[in-house]
Amino acid sequence: MVIAVSSKRAVAYLRVSTVDQAGERHSSLETQEARIRAYCEANGLAHVGRFTDVLSGRRDDRGEYRRMIDFMLNGGADVVVVQFLDRFGRNPREILTRIWQLQERNVQVVATDEDIREELVLLVRAGLAGAESKRTSERVRAYMGRSAEKGMHFGRAPYGYRFIKINDQITWEQEPREATAVREMYRLAVEENVGYKSIADELTRQGHPTREGRAWAAYTVQHVLTSESIAGALTYGKRPRKGNPERETVRVPDFFPAILTSDEWRRLQERLAIRRESARGGTHRSDYLLSGIARCGQCGGPMVGK
Repeated sequence: MVIAVSSKRAVAYLRVSTVDQAGERHSSLETQEARIRAYCEANGLAHVGRFTDVLSGRRDDRGEYRRMIDFMLNGGADVVVVQFLDRFGRNPREILTRIWQLQERNVQVVATDEDIREELVLLVRAGLAGAESKRTSERVRAYMGRSAEKGMHFGRAPYGYRFIKINDQITWEQEPREATAVREMYRLAVEENVGYKSIADELTRQGHPTREGRAWAAYTVQHVLTSESIAGALTYGKRPRKGNPERETVRVPDFFPAILTSDEWRRLQERLAIRRESARGGTHRSDYLLSGIARCGQCGGPMVGK
């Protein structure tokens, strides 16, 4: 559809989610640029700039997107041209907020392959873009959940393990140095009753390796000690992500060659739970192993050895 916006300056905004994306709605960067240039020529628009992001449209902190908005709000051009509205973004609230903000500065947002002039159509399109993004995320989560149930692992190997690929088969084994570090974390947490920061400092002092070759940090120790992989289990969906609904956990026991026994894992989690629930103080510093575990029969509070 041709819109009469002659003698106006236009910028192109192009976006793909990944570097190798080419098939989504046939909207590779090259296709988007060609469509936008043809649109500008057909409508008498002076093409004065281009902004390109290789990032998910769900993210509102895209660098070039933010630069484009600032450029337009400061009078850099009169029209933003995209191929489809979902190239502008996939967050309906962000889409509407920014387009209305630009309209207040007499800046138009147009799509070469869609009519988004009417606010009602705009709202529907924005809602559909967000819904499609949500459906895609749900499909990916469902696929990963089914794959986890079949024993497929996603992402990098958990600390303490490495995988070996023979032909098309992948097997897991303990990484000796990392497994030793896990055993030391367990000993420090359960037998010496120290917290994440003290464990991290002691691991660094002893020269145990991290994956990145840096000094240990408390949050890294926490991540390792709360991952059931060190007890041999593969879990998926344990931690709901921000903005996503809570998911049912998929658990595959005996997936990894366990570094800790099931009894050791239970003892470790009991100790960590006590440290989370107890106020900082004697319970966390005590040399007595029953500190925080033994409870007062009258009040139920944790008891500390002296």
